[in-house]
Amino acid sequence: MTLPLLCPVCAAPLTQHLASCGLYCANKHHFDKHAQGYWPLLSNTKTKPQVLSRQQMRARHFLLESGIFAPLMTQLQQILLDLLKTAEQQDFEHLDYQCADGYYLRQLVPAIAGSDIACQHWGITDAENAIFAAAKAQTPAKLILAALKKLPFASQSIDLITVFDSALKGKECIRVLKDNGRMLILQPGVRHLWQIKQQVYPDLVEKPLQLNLPNELEIAAQHQVSFTQPVAGDQALTLLDMSVFGWRANDELKHRIKSTAISSLEFDWQVVVLKKRE
Repeated sequence: MTLPLLCPVCAAPLTQHLASCGLYCANKHHFDKHAQGYWPLLSNTKTKPQVLSRQQMRARHFLLESGIFAPLMTQLQQILLDLLKTAEQQDFEHLDYQCADGYYLRQLVPAIAGSDIACQHWGITDAENAIFAAAKAQTPAKLILAALKKLPFASQSIDLITVFDSALKGKECIRVLKDNGRMLILQPGVRHLWQIKQQVYPDLVEKPLQLNLPNELEIAAQHQVSFTQPVAGDQALTLLDMSVFGWRANDELKHRIKSTAISSLEFDWQVVVLKKRE
């Protein structure tokens, strides 16, 4: 079975052995499927994958599975469906970059599958315990553990790349994206977690949104997703830890945030669809 994957050792195309589900290339490099259900595609067996904080992973899991992001998931499902339905093709290769424990894939893939759109889903991360958790949760995608500095995908082999809860680093996602492909990025908006942010920045003022995008890409569409939710103190602390400004909070502030519920916390995201510049 031919795949859009490349061997991480020699960059030759990878083929899947139907009986074992292992991957191999013409140069006899073999990559067995892990018993948990993912493929470790590492160029060096001595390479130590990243490991995320077990405590933070657990807190993040319970937060997301609580349904607190349900309004966001509804909007993302519709945006993705509209994006795929308007494309002039029959099937798609979708890569979820830095898929973590697979939460977003578990929320979005069933909606796509129910629309009769043919789409092969891939999730990739460099954190071994995260991909293990994604596989254990039966995330409906082909899951890859690999270094992100050199993605194990052929150039221009992916139709859709999604980037959630992660920064887009380097040029690899641009390399593997097809010329007519799309990249969907979820980025915090100006008012995101405003009531928590105010406690971190006492002199906080609202500023215009700045999108730091790669020069090779331009905006094809942009959507704002905003809503308010009541959150418990422990949920607020997890949201702080997941944010880009969480490192600024000292232990005293974290304790205060954890001890106080927020009756109406603002959630504000920008969903940005990007395409390659012509």
